[in-house]
Amino acid sequence: MDGIVGIYALNDPELVSKAFFATGACQHRGKASTGLAVASRRGIHIHKHLGRIAEVIDYHIIRTFEHLEPVAAIGNIGYTKRRIPEKINVEPLEIHPKKDSRLKVVLTMDGYLLKEDDIRAELEPDYRFETNNKTEIVGALLHKYLSEDGIGFEAGRRLVERMEGRATFAMTALIHDGKEAYLLALNDDKAFEPFCYAVIDGAFVVCSESCSHRRLGGTTTREYDGAEMTICSSNGIETRRLIEREMMPDIFQAVYFGNVASLFRGKEIFQIRRELGLELTRHYPSSRAEVVIPNPESGWGVSVGIAEGLKKNLYPALIKLPQAVRTFQEGVRKARSQEVGLKFGAVDSLLKGKNIAMGDDSIVRGTVSEGGSVWVAYNAGAKYLEFWVSYGTMFFPSFKEWHRGLECLQELAVQRAFEGDNPYDKSLDEINMAVARLIGVDEVRYNVIERVRKVTGEGSFQALNASYPIAEAFWPDWLKEEVERYHRCQGT
Repeated sequence: MDGIVGIYALNDPELVSKAFFATGACQHRGKASTGLAVASRRGIHIHKHLGRIAEVIDYHIIRTFEHLEPVAAIGNIGYTKRRIPEKINVEPLEIHPKKDSRLKVVLTMDGYLLKEDDIRAELEPDYRFETNNKTEIVGALLHKYLSEDGIGFEAGRRLVERMEGRATFAMTALIHDGKEAYLLALNDDKAFEPFCYAVIDGAFVVCSESCSHRRLGGTTTREYDGAEMTICSSNGIETRRLIEREMMPDIFQAVYFGNVASLFRGKEIFQIRRELGLELTRHYPSSRAEVVIPNPESGWGVSVGIAEGLKKNLYPALIKLPQAVRTFQEGVRKARSQEVGLKFGAVDSLLKGKNIAMGDDSIVRGTVSEGGSVWVAYNAGAKYLEFWVSYGTMFFPSFKEWHRGLECLQELAVQRAFEGDNPYDKSLDEINMAVARLIGVDEVRYNVIERVRKVTGEGSFQALNASYPIAEAFWPDWLKEEVERYHRCQGT
């Protein structure tokens, strides 16, 4: 999960500053690395490093880039592409053809490509790969198609077709043809990754989330549908939908990843999370709770809805500490358990002797709740703890974790709760009780997919029912067997 930005504006002396602020607004989408690239008549220039945006981009870099008089810029906020962050993989990335080319391509991408070895082998005679970042492979394909078809929509259409079923992506790219700089924006045919644009004070601004538009004082024009491409040049700005297929936006963006002030398919994410909390109280109308508390920070929205539905007071009884680190993509369970212990503090006076309803967005592996917030709440004196979950039972891993093998399935909380058994033929009550024992609370209350869909609309519920945006031909064998078992038990 990365945050990406692209800006195009002629004669805008604040273009670089706008790119900085728009990119910084996506800081929640990644904390491992930051990069900016600008394009002017002189060419394309990149500055990037490991670290958050304030650690990588300073006033002097902004001024230096401004002196280049750029017409376009792209930015990236990145999660590490490897277990250990490496500067060589930081985006934006420049594409390196082995033969002289009139086109220079620099791009950044939010997304993921599966089983890319055949594409890489096809491209290696003509391109020099310098990273193990999948964005570089997609970028080399883009360069190839632009070189063959010209800077136009046909190159984008070919790229979308080539990536169909094996990748999700939203990308921004700077192109320089020796005379002029262009900005390109393009996404996959399912619109899985969030992507939106606006025109703010004459500048075209495309980004992962609408919070970037708000940071610049504007509002989002709209979110991209699938396989949409924008080309910005001195001749103007044009957006086209290249292929029309059924879209499958990632529902988990609304449930967890996204900024609460951002839009998800036209709806504010905070209100989505609040409504999920209300739906939970309709599914579980009775509760022993005296007060409602959020599991910070992503549990706030659902907790507002739970408190509203139960007609109970909502208190900020758990505090996310300054030294907290985001542990969602930490692959080593022991390391996650150690890190989550640093996340939380508690307000004893709000918890001691109380029956508590704690709201959270989801239970993935369960270590954040098990080793962090739950322990802290009981240690502060909570008497009884109901753990309310806005999302459903997460049976399956994200396709972006498949490369880790069977481990990414087995580490999920619901799988651990039924270790040696089968979670797919269990009732919701049985699952709630088993996961409650696992994470050490009195009760767990999962949402159900029908109520989630009612709030979010249609999309990919990959973790709940294996509705992946990836074609089965690219699934690992162990997953095919597991999903077949799931459907057999569910009778679907």
